[in-house]
Amino acid sequence: MPTPWLSPDSLLRAWEHVRENGGCAGVDGVTVDRFARDVESELQSLREQVEHGHYRALPLLPITVQKKPNSMATRTLLVPAVRDRILQTAAGRHLGRAFEDEFLDCSFAFRPHRSVNSAVARIRFLHDHGFKFVAEADIDSFFDRVDHLLLRERLQARVEDVALRDLIEGWIGGFRWDGHQTHPLTVGIPQGSPISPLLANFFLSDFDLELEEAGLKLIRYADDFLILTQNRDQATLGLEIARKRLDEIHLQLKAGKTVIASFEDGFHFLGAFFLSADVWIPWGTHNQHRRVFEVPRPMSASLVAAWLRPLPVTNMAQAFKAARHRAPEHSKEAIPQESDMAFLYLTEQGSVLRKIGDRLVVEKDDTILLDAPYHKLEAVLIFGNIQITTQAMAELLDAGIPVSLLSRQGVFRGSLQPPQGKNILLRMAQFEVHRDPEKSMILARRTISAKLANAAAVLSTFGDREEARSAATETALIQIAEAQDKVPSAETIEILDGIEGAAARVYFTTMMKRNKSSFTWPGRVRHPATDPINALLSFGYTLVTNELAAVAETAGLDSYLGNLHQLDYGRQSLALDLVEPFRAPLVDRMVLTVINRH
Repeated sequence: MPTPWLSPDSLLRAWEHVRENGGCAGVDGVTVDRFARDVESELQSLREQVEHGHYRALPLLPITVQKKPNSMATRTLLVPAVRDRILQTAAGRHLGRAFEDEFLDCSFAFRPHRSVNSAVARIRFLHDHGFKFVAEADIDSFFDRVDHLLLRERLQARVEDVALRDLIEGWIGGFRWDGHQTHPLTVGIPQGSPISPLLANFFLSDFDLELEEAGLKLIRYADDFLILTQNRDQATLGLEIARKRLDEIHLQLKAGKTVIASFEDGFHFLGAFFLSADVWIPWGTHNQHRRVFEVPRPMSASLVAAWLRPLPVTNMAQAFKAARHRAPEHSKEAIPQESDMAFLYLTEQGSVLRKIGDRLVVEKDDTILLDAPYHKLEAVLIFGNIQITTQAMAELLDAGIPVSLLSRQGVFRGSLQPPQGKNILLRMAQFEVHRDPEKSMILARRTISAKLANAAAVLSTFGDREEARSAATETALIQIAEAQDKVPSAETIEILDGIEGAAARVYFTTMMKRNKSSFTWPGRVRHPATDPINALLSFGYTLVTNELAAVAETAGLDSYLGNLHQLDYGRQSLALDLVEPFRAPLVDRMVLTVINRH
């Protein structure tokens, strides 16, 4: 099944964008007009090549152009073929929607609804609020010096789609054609490729964050940036922080374009001249055409055909490919902070949760313990003495993310909930089901049936093969299956509870024989737990219950109105219903796994 970014509609929109932009042919000599003659067939062929793993990007065509109008300085653009530009545009739009949530407000280039004008407006705003000095800098040959290894590591941590990641890596580490032969690209992001601007912002996003975390006001436009400060010493310090961070990612500042200036003396940035509260922009010059100095001849048709022929895939090549996608086991990158975590648990006592840009940052004693985007979170759970700033609180609530407050021991105190879902019809339907004894009983039976089925599945798979196939396990599975057979005929909640209780005793008796730790199992004990295993189980059930309560509320349901558990003041009965099927496969397995591994 094709991924959304590779759908016919997505490729068609990408083609329309490429056609609108125009541009020259690539190394295959195929122009935009020529591609348009049979565009449907070409797009279908392109999609099939990617889906079947036969796609291979053509080498890039180097075109030497004027760097600026009326200047003899040059810049070399590496232009992909039209087919590759279409695919890069589709992939870039898909990734752009995900990356955009993580980019900070300080970057202005290559982003929707942002421009030079936006950057100029931000600079004037900061000047009006007391920032009178600037450190003006330019990253030396940024696009030509981006470290491929560092970029690949970031992509591996952030892009889950392995096939898409392979495509991007192929575009980054492709080849260029000089008119006679091809040369591998070992460093840099090719200027002229549609996906390069997005990758540039992606590569520099940590740089942006570090300067913002240092309390600096950054304005970055591609590889040019300003640091605005209130005095000259702060500007000098900001420049040192920027230089150190760039050195860590194997980049450096351009010496001739790194200066400290003030609004009083005046300075140029992005073609504009700033002097005190005034700004002059030389309108109209940015649309001038730049001269083309050199274009190599295209590849021959036979060479293009040979290049596009799928490469044989050997076992060794497959092994190396698999190794590239496997996270290192003993490195920090094995658990990237750019992970797609859904629930954030804060347990470090004395820490503070803050919002910085589009990210959540956990700090303690001037040390950052966590730095992650919040846009994929579903809930935040805070245990004990941990502070949360009002900005972080407001942002989480605006994003529909509930914040639950618990004691250090895990006792639920309450939560900050976004406004309840607007789907009043859904909640009315939920109350109608509860009022109907027959429908309510159907849901209660389904809940217990799912719980028993999952318990049986865990018993038959957890532990070593001998334990999973032992006579005791077989007997337990038979008893649980007999209990499942009784569920559909249970006419009351009390009968259902009796069936579930008997099956649970059989399940725990068998399951806890696989306890390899030094902890003993006295049987299931609640409120309060009397031993470590019961304490861990209860704690795990509490966490999952709170998560499910948040999920239910986010969906617009009332977490206090269940069908299996009795209604009581302050009891989230729906969440308690929903947790039942998750106990064995999620909590019980995890608890036994961690204690068995010490």
